[in-house]
Amino acid sequence: MSEMQYDWTFDSPNGGRQVDVLGDTQGATATIKDLLSDASAEAPAIPAPADCLVTLPGGLLRGEAIYIEAEVRELTGTDEEALARVRSNPLRFLETLLELGTVRIGTEPVTPAVLSELLLGDRDALVLAIRIATFGNEMTFDLITCPTCGEEFSATIDLNQVESHTVERPSRLTVPLRKGGYALVRYPNGGDQAAMLADSKATSAEANSALLARCLVEIRDAQGTTVPGSADLAKGLSLGDRRAILTQLAKNQPGPRLLEIEIEHEECGGEVPLPLSVADLFRDF
Repeated sequence: MSEMQYDWTFDSPNGGRQVDVLGDTQGATATIKDLLSDASAEAPAIPAPADCLVTLPGGLLRGEAIYIEAEVRELTGTDEEALARVRSNPLRFLETLLELGTVRIGTEPVTPAVLSELLLGDRDALVLAIRIATFGNEMTFDLITCPTCGEEFSATIDLNQVESHTVERPSRLTVPLRKGGYALVRYPNGGDQAAMLADSKATSAEANSALLARCLVEIRDAQGTTVPGSADLAKGLSLGDRRAILTQLAKNQPGPRLLEIEIEHEECGGEVPLPLSVADLFRDF
């Protein structure tokens, strides 16, 4: 039986020449080290897909920096199971959705504490981005009733086209009061939202008081007297001033205008309001 011969050669990474393992052991060893060194180098960063990146309308304030880029991800079956367990609690559903679907805010990984700092509009922007990353940008609605002609129709909207309002951070809002002077308020964040909705049995008036107690910075009356915000001050405001402050906060809050979406009924040309909530965006869960 003739002796079996092995031709152990491979291409060198330098110049493409072949290295003979048996005939040139030193050269082969050096080449193998080069190959291992190349393989152990830091892997190139792979950018997130475009539909997983979102620009926050307010941003996360960190010292002198404001992080406005966030990354979200597509939800999975495991996420669906987690969301199903908290579906009956709207606040817990929202918090869980944001924790599962948001990867980072700027360079910071997402934590419940970070999410609580975000303005409500930033949180809405994340919810909308998670929805697009998971299901795509198109959303179809059946059996919409046109308020102009009364006809029922279906329509598909492009969630990428939802208008958004931005503000510079940090930002406060000045609201004129009925009898002169003004209220200085800050935009509510996730922590304020949690406090407002903590008591599931609270009336809408009590929830409004809880929100104003946290977001009301100060009141300056017509004589120039300044009173710092407090729970008692929020409850002591006139009903007209309370409504004016809440209306201005809702109107000027940065973020996607989910409650202001309108579509046109092509048959009659009428404008049809189509406000969206978190529950609407994730109705398939």
